[in-house]
Amino acid sequence: MKKLIHLKKEEQQLMPLFDNAFIENKPIPFPDRFGTTAYSNLFYWAHLEAFETSAFPLHPHEGFEIMTFVLKGDVEHYDTATKVWTPLKEGDVQVIQAGSGVQHSEKVKKGGRLFQIWFDPDFSKSIIEDATYQDYKKEQFKTIELHGVKRLTYLKPNGIISSITPNIGIEKLTFEKGSYQEILDENYTYSCYILDGNIKIDNTFLTKDDFFVLNETKKITFYIQEKAEVFIIKSLTKIEYDRFINRY
Repeated sequence: MKKLIHLKKEEQQLMPLFDNAFIENKPIPFPDRFGTTAYSNLFYWAHLEAFETSAFPLHPHEGFEIMTFVLKGDVEHYDTATKVWTPLKEGDVQVIQAGSGVQHSEKVKKGGRLFQIWFDPDFSKSIIEDATYQDYKKEQFKTIELHGVKRLTYLKPNGIISSITPNIGIEKLTFEKGSYQEILDENYTYSCYILDGNIKIDNTFLTKDDFFVLNETKKITFYIQEKAEVFIIKSLTKIEYDRFINRY
């Protein structure tokens, strides 16, 4: 296994927003502020917690494919394509294919938690397409339980989510206490965020809000002290097209 990349929460970019109504910890921050750790076709990853109800004002997006996963609570979003406020509940997913440009606003209710993750689907091609929005409800996603692991699949080839970013898979794994081996593809990078619990990998201990990355790896064993929950994105390590990050 290639060396495990491990970022504790305090090692990620931490940003309070709107007079501390929100706080974001960012395993992958924007490159125009504090540098970036962007890799594969992942460009940006933020985890947001809302201590008070507040809204991001209308702001533009273009080119990127932006996915929002509602981990807890309620979110509403507005965009200049639909011109309506649309609610999202815990477990729902929103996908923006920003294309040639769209403006967007989000309101996160007190107690809410979410991921917002940006992918580069080949910016040079996506930037000339029309913007699209799609919301997916919790009930559309299936959870399969096998050998003590609950596997909730958000995105896979020919799955429910229609993604323009090639070769990505997204799932959430919930483990009971014990040890579990996952078979991996050496051509892919696995980006993992611990939503809850404690995990040991080799001699590394990881806990809630830690972020870790695996690649060049055929298999991995998770040692779970108690119940744990991990959000995983699988993406090709080598990207054939020119990534947007190369502009920086």
